[in-house]
Amino acid sequence: MSESRYEQEEYLEQDEDEREPASRFKSLIALAVLAVLVIGAVVLVDRLRDVSRLQDCLMTRATNCADLVQSPKPVGVR
Repeated sequence: MSESRYEQEEYLEQDEDEREPASRFKSLIALAVLAVLVIGAVVLVDRLRDVSRLQDCLMTRATNCADLVQSPKPVGVR
């Protein structure tokens, strides 16, 4: 049962047929993570822009700042 070191490593290493799908899967995971980060960043920037606009209005001591606050509309309602 004494196998040489080369014979043991041969079974541990991936061949080209195994590496390609694994590489594609890792690339797909990385792409999905990046997409989630980009979408999160866009939502965050949009929210910060709205808050900044409201703060600017409040700092001018305006009385009609409620016009800047938009409540979300239910789907299908115009």
